[in-house]
Amino acid sequence: MKILRRALGILLVFVTIVAAAGAGWIAWYRNAAVPKADGDQTVSGLLQPVEINRDSMGVPSIRAHNEHDMLFAQGYVHAQDRLWQMELMRHVGEARLSELMGEKVIRTDRFLRVFGVPRAAAAQDATLDALSRQRLEAYAAGVNAYIAEGNPLPPEYRILGAKPAPWTTRNSLAIEKVMALDLAQYSISVNRSRAVARLGPDRAAALQPIYPSWGPTILDAPVAAPVPPLAEMFVRGGSIANASNAWVIAGSKTQSGKPILANDMHLALRVPSILYLNALHTDSAHAVGMSIPGSPYIVAGHNRAIAWGLTNAMLDDADLYIERRDPTDSTRYLTPTGSEPFVVIVDTILVKGHDPEILRYRMTRHGPVMSDLEDGIASGTDVIALRWIGQEASHTLLALPALMNAAGWSDFQNAVSMFDDPHQNVVYADTAGHIGYIMGGRIPDRGKNLPPSLPVPGWTGEWDWNGFLPFDQHPTVFDPPQGFVVTANNRQAAGALADRISDDWETPFRAARIIELITSAVKPLTAGDVHQMQLDVQDASALRYRHIAAAAARQTGNEAVATGLEKWDGRATRESTDATVYYVFVDRLRSQLVRSLYGDSTGWMGRSIVDNVLEMRSVPWPSAGFDSLSAAAMREAIPLSRGRAWGAAHTVTAEHPLGSVAALDRLLRLNIGNVPAPGSQTTVNVSHWGAATNDADGPRFRANIGPSQRHVVDMRDIDGSGGFILPGGESGIPFSKQYRDEWQRWLNGGLSVIPLNETPATRKPAHTLRLVPAR
Repeated sequence: MKILRRALGILLVFVTIVAAAGAGWIAWYRNAAVPKADGDQTVSGLLQPVEINRDSMGVPSIRAHNEHDMLFAQGYVHAQDRLWQMELMRHVGEARLSELMGEKVIRTDRFLRVFGVPRAAAAQDATLDALSRQRLEAYAAGVNAYIAEGNPLPPEYRILGAKPAPWTTRNSLAIEKVMALDLAQYSISVNRSRAVARLGPDRAAALQPIYPSWGPTILDAPVAAPVPPLAEMFVRGGSIANASNAWVIAGSKTQSGKPILANDMHLALRVPSILYLNALHTDSAHAVGMSIPGSPYIVAGHNRAIAWGLTNAMLDDADLYIERRDPTDSTRYLTPTGSEPFVVIVDTILVKGHDPEILRYRMTRHGPVMSDLEDGIASGTDVIALRWIGQEASHTLLALPALMNAAGWSDFQNAVSMFDDPHQNVVYADTAGHIGYIMGGRIPDRGKNLPPSLPVPGWTGEWDWNGFLPFDQHPTVFDPPQGFVVTANNRQAAGALADRISDDWETPFRAARIIELITSAVKPLTAGDVHQMQLDVQDASALRYRHIAAAAARQTGNEAVATGLEKWDGRATRESTDATVYYVFVDRLRSQLVRSLYGDSTGWMGRSIVDNVLEMRSVPWPSAGFDSLSAAAMREAIPLSRGRAWGAAHTVTAEHPLGSVAALDRLLRLNIGNVPAPGSQTTVNVSHWGAATNDADGPRFRANIGPSQRHVVDMRDIDGSGGFILPGGESGIPFSKQYRDEWQRWLNGGLSVIPLNETPATRKPAHTLRLVPAR
């Protein structure tokens, strides 16, 4: 026992020493891992000195004398704050996630390689124009200058045992392709195909979305719509999550007499944020806004003359083709001019901790064969191939500096004409008092055909693309008579033009509320008023359909619930119990509709289909009938709601890619949030969730998509009102105070100005770092 006690004593001393040493190392590492923000830093690759001023939120304003040095410094600060995020995006763009995380992500690598993200980036890199290559090389040199300094790496590198390789031009191009994939319509086509394979074409036809006749388009002035039975119902415009809001208001409606622009792009809520705030200055150009770590320039923001904002255009950019095999030779497929061989590509996926995997896939004249990866989209011996706009070379890298330097509408038009990918609605305002809108991206010219909802014959040639529509045919408006433009992923125009863009816009509710707020204003609007619009949580969808939920409650004998829903003002506040009942009812109704259509609880049904059913108050397939299904949904919803406030059922979290590992999350505080949140999938202040989950207290709606940034600018006073905010902070390093310092203001409301017109007398940065060229 004495020996045992002595051994335990020695072990205790050893553990104490190790723990103390570990604590000391962690304390050192926490400080050392936060990048240098003050003083001078000598770097190779600069032409002239660059000054990087950071404000209290860590937002850098880069002041260079020339474009090369500006891009070099932007790459440097991106690497300072977001090196691990860039590393992760590099592995996504190259479909090499398995090298980092092992066999659990092999399926993702397979998909990305067959879909063509690395292939498209490589093709773009091979055909890059000389000017774009110079710009990308300047940016990459800045990234690599920071890596070469040998600073302590972010903790994710240590956790996964990884080291950063030099950044390349192709890495930046791959990020553009990843963003285009994130907004592609591919998954909609696949889900529809699976539904047809399971249900048959007649029954699956009920899953075709319908853009309502009362929904306005972006180009048309809003018109008076028939007032439904309940006067508060709003029946114009619309959007959903994983898209965006952007609108611009003419000076005739603002207090300053100049336009006000607002933008909030809805992307996955991640920490660090997908976007990064910065100001970029040269001797001749100045702009501020959102950038994407890993890529140069600013994607949305403003300069001293114009402002621009983006929303997803909902373009149908991906067609599926049925490729018929040659009946005499299965290694070939039929084309309009005879049979051609499948091109077989052999690729190797390196897997951490396991042997490499050999991936074989086939290519056709349209693109890769996707049915080898996606179950349930092909039948018989046919295969399904994909054509995607992202596989084409683009000129977006020329568009971004053109936007940064634009001085007016003509410059803006020229810049958007080069904004090939991803497809975007782009709103515009300038200091001269003009407002406008152009759809950017490339619209496939399908001849006499409209975008197909399902796979189409590939062997006939009748569905082949004939290039793209000329840019002068894109939806455009300049200084519209109504004095505003609202884009929220609603239909761009009435008639044939928009029919060639897509067949699947989102239900018109979020833009309805934006239009209502603009047109009902009793006084000229300020930037502060417009920011409050971004935070609005009155749900036009709930106001339109709450009487249906109330009727269902009455069917079940719950008069108090019915009365509460009828009196509810439609605001999805954290405190509202009626909001909880309504959203649980809609979730349960969707489940009832899925069981009714498919015969079980599995099967795809987009939210727009539920809205179609609510709009028609009927079920477009043989079933038990709408009234019985809605009553069944309400019978489930009432006990599940249990008088809970909406904030108790609805939470929002910005998740770190490694935050699902509980021990890491506790140690490094990787995730941010999981806090009560207002809003819904159809409020201006959007909060998008997937299917509700259940915990001990009832359903849980966990928001995973929302405003990835907010931007408001008054063109009379670009430095004195409005501003920007991110959901989290500038830094991707968990030890930095800038990792989460913007979260609360993002959640509850607030913006910070990032000025463009600073002078040495008025500028008071929190930190100043000078990059000095090495001799």
